[in-house]
Amino acid sequence: MTSLNGKIREAVQYFRDTLPPELYGPIEQGAGEISAMGIIDNALAEGEMAPDFDLPRYGGGIGSLSGYLEKGPVVLTFYRGIWCPYCNLQLKEYDDRLSEITDLGATLVAVTPERPNAIDLMKTAGVPDDVIAGATPSVKFDVLHDQDSKLASLYGLVFELPEAHRHVLSQIGIDLTVLTGSDTYAFADPATYVIGQDRTIMRAFVPNNYRRRTEVDAIKKALIAMRD
Repeated sequence: MTSLNGKIREAVQYFRDTLPPELYGPIEQGAGEISAMGIIDNALAEGEMAPDFDLPRYGGGIGSLSGYLEKGPVVLTFYRGIWCPYCNLQLKEYDDRLSEITDLGATLVAVTPERPNAIDLMKTAGVPDDVIAGATPSVKFDVLHDQDSKLASLYGLVFELPEAHRHVLSQIGIDLTVLTGSDTYAFADPATYVIGQDRTIMRAFVPNNYRRRTEVDAIKKALIAMRD
């Protein structure tokens, strides 16, 4: 079975093979700029306390870290939005294997600056059908809206999307200011945290690379280690 990061590498190669140079060139430029930002140096690490939160939940209601932790450990993952093909691969993988995480007593929660109605906004804007077809609009775990990436900032994960990437997205009709309701272009590194019931960060996966994501097997290993 191909790993999540293996699927991402296949997607990267597909874009490399099919996109015209005037689009793929800026993508690579922006990727290099993000990797050079040193996000890992600023991000919360293992042993530190996870900031509590109360954020609007897709579908209604509020999601709070303290509330989730009453049930057991929390797996908290940050993603940019369903306009990002790698985020969609991650969301689908986590959704498909959700029971492997919940069977270990944990609650999976995703956080994004993207507004809940993003897919409708993309359709209205005339985003190409093949881009929309790759979106993962719903999952079985909670997704929380982090307006202006304020929570992500508390975790030390925020970066400003490079101008090169904004240009590419605009070429296919994706206006991030509409999808997020913000003009900050603030997004989180796609980090995943495993948080104990006392709010201690037991494992921090901070890739400092939006084309790398935390594998479910790594999450499971961290959860099992907490039981020992």
